[in-house]
Amino acid sequence: MLAEEALLHGSFLLHYQPKIALDTGRRIGFEALLRLKKPDGSVIGPTAFSAAFDEPILSRRIGSHVLRCAVAQAKAWATAGVDFGHIAINVSSSQFIGLPGSPCLVDEILGATRSAGLSPRHIQVEVTEGVMLSEQGGDIGTQLEALRTAGFIVAFDDFGTGFASLVHLKEFSYDQIKIDGSFVRAMTGSSADHAIVKAIIDMAKALGKQVVAEGVETVAELHALRELGCNYGQGFLFGRPTSASDLRVLPD
Repeated sequence: MLAEEALLHGSFLLHYQPKIALDTGRRIGFEALLRLKKPDGSVIGPTAFSAAFDEPILSRRIGSHVLRCAVAQAKAWATAGVDFGHIAINVSSSQFIGLPGSPCLVDEILGATRSAGLSPRHIQVEVTEGVMLSEQGGDIGTQLEALRTAGFIVAFDDFGTGFASLVHLKEFSYDQIKIDGSFVRAMTGSSADHAIVKAIIDMAKALGKQVVAEGVETVAELHALRELGCNYGQGFLFGRPTSASDLRVLPD
């Protein structure tokens, strides 16, 4: 299997996409995105190995690999004196499952960051609604609350695309809401999508949550999000996902 071979041969790697404070334009962190390097040197995205995430044990192994790589990169930047903000990682439903002989997700994240001498502020956790709907996950709400209590920021990813986003927003514990890029990309040409983005931002403010807009690609979208009071953004307008070696991480 492609994913198993990638884990065995160390072919999985992380690319990093910057996250920006929309009011100042300052970079506040990165999202780590999984990629696979093929023998010919080309790099492919997760759609090529998405089937691996349907297998709980394999998916958990991949998630643990992503955590280790993100923590190692955060430590490298911190050691070099780079003010990188944070690295956000996506967590799958399989990672919430307790397996014999393996630490629970909370202990795994805490252990990895502490061993690297990092603060919880250096690593963020992003969870999609698909994880909430999955029957594979364990006591997700309790684990998310434990992460927040320990000082980690938890984000509700791809908000607005699921079947029960509002229900899960009420039932689970989050610090940030990430607006799905499909709404952001359509908002300047569609009054309906603009209204949806505005409603999400207003709701988040009322709940005391921060908002991240995904998929920001144009200056018009940036201006519209600023006018609505969106806190943060990420997308091709600010930078494409790229390897750590190709990133410009020194102060502007």
